[in-house]
Amino acid sequence: MKKISNILSLVIAALTVMLGCETTSLDVVESPNALNPSQASVDFFLNQIQLMTAQIHSGEEGRAENGLSQFGMEPVRMQHGFGPTYRESYDPSDFDRVWDNVYARALIDIRTMNPLAEEAGQFTHIAIGQILEAYIMMSMVDFFGDVPYSEAALGGEGILNPTVDSGASIYQAADQLLVDAIANLNKDETALPSNDLFYDGNEGQWRKVANTMRLKLYLQTRLASADGFGASVSTSRINELINGNQLILDASDDFFFQWGTNNASPDSRHPYFDANYDGAGPSSDFYTCNYYMNLMANQYSEPDPRIRYYFYRQQEDFSGADVVTKECVTEISLPAWWDSSEPYCLVPATNGLSGYWGRNHLDDDGIPPDDAFRTLHGTYPVGGPFDDNSFRNVSGSGAINEGYVGAGISPILMSSYTYFMLAEAALTLNTTGNARDYLETGIRQSISKVVDFGAPLASGSGYEATSTAIDNHVAEILTNYDAGDNTDKLRIIVEQYFIALWCNGIEAYNTYRRTGQPDNLTPAFTTNDPGPFLRSMWYSQTAADSNTNITQKSAPSTPVFWDTNPDGFVD
Repeated sequence: MKKISNILSLVIAALTVMLGCETTSLDVVESPNALNPSQASVDFFLNQIQLMTAQIHSGEEGRAENGLSQFGMEPVRMQHGFGPTYRESYDPSDFDRVWDNVYARALIDIRTMNPLAEEAGQFTHIAIGQILEAYIMMSMVDFFGDVPYSEAALGGEGILNPTVDSGASIYQAADQLLVDAIANLNKDETALPSNDLFYDGNEGQWRKVANTMRLKLYLQTRLASADGFGASVSTSRINELINGNQLILDASDDFFFQWGTNNASPDSRHPYFDANYDGAGPSSDFYTCNYYMNLMANQYSEPDPRIRYYFYRQQEDFSGADVVTKECVTEISLPAWWDSSEPYCLVPATNGLSGYWGRNHLDDDGIPPDDAFRTLHGTYPVGGPFDDNSFRNVSGSGAINEGYVGAGISPILMSSYTYFMLAEAALTLNTTGNARDYLETGIRQSISKVVDFGAPLASGSGYEATSTAIDNHVAEILTNYDAGDNTDKLRIIVEQYFIALWCNGIEAYNTYRRTGQPDNLTPAFTTNDPGPFLRSMWYSQTAADSNTNITQKSAPSTPVFWDTNPDGFVD
């Protein structure tokens, strides 16, 4: 962790130099006291690109943590979103920082690094940049639809109003970037990256990332009608990738960003740890959605083995909760419009675990002083404490020495994700392999990752996940899978994928719009119509105001190109 913190410190320190390089006109007389891009370190550029990828995914400390993952978790009921309608869930300005990180930072650094690396024969640097560029731009399409790309971040060409490219054309370009990256990984390079923050320069692991991103791309586009995409193309490409046996299939190849433990100069901790345990106010920035906690606590005969690693309960006894006027405590009877089978504010202790205090989907009531009651993000993946039934009030400022002290991870593409994607492909496209086998392996890979990650904190507590509990849980899921029809099977695959995706809202948001599953999500917490689901997000306010080629959407409900499902398919 100390190594990661030191590397991040070097990256931040180098930023002052590199950002000056990016904004300085090249025809100005060079100063001996200032570096230009030709004098910059290719390794520093690569580290900054990698850090930007993590921040685009998970957000940044002190900026409301608004990475794409959070924007994806809220509509699908992993994290609570206030609403009260989908249209009002976000303001276009909420996306300004993500767009800034993509277009003013990551892409510019890639464009600046590539010719320097090309000249020096550092082809692995180029390949990593291509892989990360493909991931970033696919994610931008997934969230916003048609966005600038071909004319974006061209530096010296000076295009101030880059045109908007179709999502399909950007996906095609991303696929070519991944193919080119694999080719570059196969070249002889003069030097490997000196500080690869993901894989320490291991080209074989980067090759698996590129191939797994292609798997994601072709699963994502299985419904698309655009040229070069669709079910038959997806089936063929996915089978080729399976046969190539170069996917992320083992936890040793997981693609994640490791955060550090520094809390200042720079703050290298997981942004969600900061939001839960060291926020500016007395309480956590987040509410976890009750649907998601209920899914893990009460869906099967025993709680999910990962639940104590995911969430930290600060309270078990809510007898004093009436002082914070929380309606789930003071409500005499359920509203007539509420489904009585769904949790109402508090997750029921059906399986013996009580104390899960969150919020329901699109509940926009005012925030009471409930910081001592909220369930917090736990050990995995943000580096918080393990839930050992100690029920301590640890939220808010000052509680900074909990768990791994924020040395969590941003899970971008994990081996379990690969198996869930393969399960969906086998079920819906009849690709190579058995969906049930993929499902079981995905569940076991996810549980193993979580348990191994939290083992030092859980060991000896008496609450660590046991092999017997894991085996029984998996067996019960598979029994339900065997008893269901194809709709039930797809629901179970996606439900288990959602659980494995905790703190990766990018893939959860994509999967929900693609499959319509889980089809039993808790409804919006309102008697009024919440409006059309967020089939895409608003364009950045700054981008829409400053780029004459971007017209703000009339509503954030326009499907992206690969989402050809009918209106009302998801809600």
